[in-house]
Amino acid sequence: MTTRSRIEAQRCADCERSDSAVTDLSPSQALAIPATALARLENAAGGGLTRRRALQHGVAGVAAVYAATQLPWSRVFEAARAEGAAGMQRSVVLIYLQGGADSLNMFVPDDGAYTAYAAHRKLGQAAGIARVQGAPSGPGQVGTTPMGGSGGSLAFANPLVSGAGRNGSSVGLDTLYGDGGPTSDLAIFPAADYNPPNRSHFESRDYWFAGALEQLSTGWVGRWLDRHGSRLNPLQAVSLDSSLSKQLRSSLAPVCALDGLNGIDFAMNDGRGGSIVANPQLAQLAKLPASSRNAALRRSRGVYGLTVDVSRQVGGLHVGSTTAPYPSGSGLSERLRMAATLLSAGLGTRFVTIDWGSFDTHGDQVSAQDPQLAELSAALAAFQADLRRRAIEDKVITLVFSEFGRRVDSNDSGGTDHGAGGPMMLMGSAIRGGLASPPSDPTRLDSNGDLIVKTDFRHVYKHVISEWLHTDPREILPDLPGGDLNRYDGSHTLLKAA
Repeated sequence: MTTRSRIEAQRCADCERSDSAVTDLSPSQALAIPATALARLENAAGGGLTRRRALQHGVAGVAAVYAATQLPWSRVFEAARAEGAAGMQRSVVLIYLQGGADSLNMFVPDDGAYTAYAAHRKLGQAAGIARVQGAPSGPGQVGTTPMGGSGGSLAFANPLVSGAGRNGSSVGLDTLYGDGGPTSDLAIFPAADYNPPNRSHFESRDYWFAGALEQLSTGWVGRWLDRHGSRLNPLQAVSLDSSLSKQLRSSLAPVCALDGLNGIDFAMNDGRGGSIVANPQLAQLAKLPASSRNAALRRSRGVYGLTVDVSRQVGGLHVGSTTAPYPSGSGLSERLRMAATLLSAGLGTRFVTIDWGSFDTHGDQVSAQDPQLAELSAALAAFQADLRRRAIEDKVITLVFSEFGRRVDSNDSGGTDHGAGGPMMLMGSAIRGGLASPPSDPTRLDSNGDLIVKTDFRHVYKHVISEWLHTDPREILPDLPGGDLNRYDGSHTLLKAA
């Protein structure tokens, strides 16, 4: 490893102790989310909407709320129900690939630029990380599958392809991308960043979260919510984490962090350090008749029955009965399943953030990156299938990004150091898929030997705000640069129908 690589790796070890979360602000309160709310069984508790009535049937999760004032519980859920009753509005899921993901080994040059790519990535050498064109022919090699349509100058690394390489799933990014034509649901930006690029995790991350190349106290989503969001419903924007993403930090609009949706089965200690789910026994108990003279017993058995029923219905929403093909044992899949549950619950959720992965691959990149690429590919395709099964796919888009790309040259440790031009993707049935910017070109590099940035990330935000959210991006992005989003085909839009 070169001296420069060692210095960057040491800095990154320090960086691992930080993250993208808000650290200088504590939650203003905790919000218990009733199981009945997620199951859309608002009337199950009977009578008016009170905390006691709603919570007696189980808590699906507890959110950490960040708000300027204390929010009364009943008003939060009245606001959430009112927003849900008005119909689902357009929503955005934001997935941040932590650490600076290497785009060049995800979307591989497949035309005349392949020779330069293979030389930069030491094809055939001991520490080489270059993908081979087509199927692998030797041990340790990773092949590629050409993209169709306008992406014909690039190929997917096979971990991203359904049923290929390390990804045994029947769905993947190639499934979403299709032929890259009018029906494609995946838009790819192979080299997204800003100019001039900055190789610092800390600064780059903050720029992406702020939506500006300056230090701001709020995130770009938080500012949008301050202007267009609710003043009562923190479930309008949820970080699926123990802390709030800086993207959601606002001045006025309440937002929240939610680390998980707990199962709500009744459980009892089995005497050996484990537990036994008691739902079947309680269901049988609820069916036993009670004397008309014992009103308390009748009431308690009615509560048992109702709670078991709610448990089963809510469990079906988020414990795993969905037929969407999520890969097993995947932390990203579990968070995406939670996102689908929240988005379909009618609680007014507009934004969901997920921080995932460890893409700071200074050494042994192939073994570190490729299993994550396989998980990312299968989980994204499964999430889109889940949204389709819930009949909300036309209301959700998913934006995937990382804070920067990697160097074009691999290092002597079989890794890559900090560079420019990272991967960015937009997914959804409303998204106009295909190659959404010119491809990465390892034959033409900037003065630092990095990929030339083809897409300014703020231009993508601009079109998400204007086309998808139907609001003015100039209100939200204070240093929006000149120019525009320039697709490979010369057009400038994100959606199939703006």
